[in-house]
This record gives sequence, structure tokens and C-alpha cells, in this order.
Amino acid sequence: MNLHSHILLALAFGLILFHNDITLAVLVGIGAAIPDLDREYVFTKRKIFAKYQLHRALFHNIFFALAVTYFNFYLGLGIFLHMALDLLTSPTDRGVELFFPLGRLIKNYELDYHGNIRKSKGMMWYLEDPVSIINKTADPGLKEIVKMPWIRIYGPFKNSRLVDWMIFYSSFVFIQLYELNHLVKWWELFLYTVFVKYIFITIGIVLFYFTGELWRRRLQFQNVNNKLKYIIIGVMALGLSLILFQGIELYSPMRPIINFNTLALIILSMLIGLFLAYIHVRLRFKKVTL
Repeated sequence: MNLHSHILLALAFGLILFHNDITLAVLVGIGAAIPDLDREYVFTKRKIFAKYQLHRALFHNIFFALAVTYFNFYLGLGIFLHMALDLLTSPTDRGVELFFPLGRLIKNYELDYHGNIRKSKGMMWYLEDPVSIINKTADPGLKEIVKMPWIRIYGPFKNSRLVDWMIFYSSFVFIQLYELNHLVKWWELFLYTVFVKYIFITIGIVLFYFTGELWRRRLQFQNVNNKLKYIIIGVMALGLSLILFQGIELYSPMRPIINFNTLALIILSMLIGLFLAYIHVRLRFKKVTL
């Protein structure tokens, strides 16, 4: 989904969950802006970026989201809301690679996109990624240059189409109606929080995404000189630095929900369960498909 849809929906959720606490709601909105830092805003050949397929993976996975949640619960909540929306998007938009990078440890798949069965001695994913659809419809930096297993989660909706814009407008309208009794005061507090209290993060987000989108959508297809490239890199680096500069102040580790012993038991149980499941599936089907 579009970045503004992510931010507004997260802001609306924050207001509901935290009883009109604008500061906490804004933090949830900031968190929702974080995952798209893994877009193809890099100065490298598009084929190289496409080879590693980092968008909707590097900062769109459950491990990154949990790490940020530990750093600051409200930022983490925003990331989870962002991921939930992107789970609804199509293969063209690349869905979400929820278990990156662990999912990439297994590279084989059993069934290709045309229904042909492939043989492999090791563990396999079940399906091939729908490469023909992706390479016909995705942005240049998101096309797959090698065949890959279907390890992403896709939905039925397209970025920047009806559902995306419905979420954006609905979230905006909801916020106005939800705060209707004191709307002017709410806007004053909201603008103060965004442009005064979190001014460095706000400027950083605007600089990074505006410049990155300018490069991604236009300049990378033009014959730009090195001087302009360095300016763009500098602006994006400045934006990211401002985000990190003030973001460090938001460190507020949440108390563990479960203790270490329970966590160790969970991990041990999962490892034993994986081993038993592997033996079970291998004996029954003579091959191991996830």
C-alpha cells in the first residue's frame, strides 16, 4: 500500500488503542513509515537489486518487527500494521516476505508455475513464485531475474488502486469524526507533536522518501550526471541521519511477556517438533515439502 495509507491507518489505530494520546498515536504512525526504507532507493544496477529482492523483505519481516517492538512498543506496532496491509497486496507489489531471511535458506520448490513436479533430495517449498506475472507487471527493480520459490505472502489488491485509496480516505475521515468534539485543539496538538516534538524524524522521513521516490520514479531512467547523484545520496543520507538521531531517544524497551526459561522451552519444543515432523513427512511421502 502507499506510504500515506500506512501512516494514516496507523495513526487512526493509535488514537483508538491509546485513548486519544496524540504522542503515542504519532509514534505508531512513525513506525508505519519505517518498513519502506527497504525500497530500491540505492544507486546500483536494477538487476543487482532485483537479484536480492530486498523490498518487502529486509524491513518487512517478523524478526525486524519484533526487534523494533522491543526497542519501542509503539514503533513496533506501526511496523506490524504496515506489514498487515502489505500482506493484502498482489505479486506485482511483492506482498511480504514474512520470515526473511530464514525462508531463503531453502531454495528449491516442488511444483513450478506450470504445474510440473521437480525432484530434490532436500527440503523444498511447495510452489514456484509466479515469475511470469511478476516480470510482466512489477517495477523494474522488483522483477525476478532468477527463479525463486513462493516464500512471500500475497493478497488480491494492487497498490495505489481502489482499496489502497479507500484506506487512506477512510482513515482520514475517521480521525476527523473521532476527534470532532475538539477537532481544532486536536489538530494543534497533532501539528505540534509532528513538527515540533518529533521535528527531526519528520524532516528525515520527508527528505528520505521524497528524494528516494524522485530517484526511483524518474531520475534513474534519465542520464543524470554524478554531481546530481551525489546530491541525492547526500540528501537521503541526511534524512536517514535525522531519523536515527532523534529515533535513538525513543528507546524504551518493553518488559518481556515471557521469561527466559519459557522462551527456551518454546525454542526447544519447536526444534524437536521440526525434527519429528521431518521424519514423519520423509517416511510418508519420500520427500520433504514445507
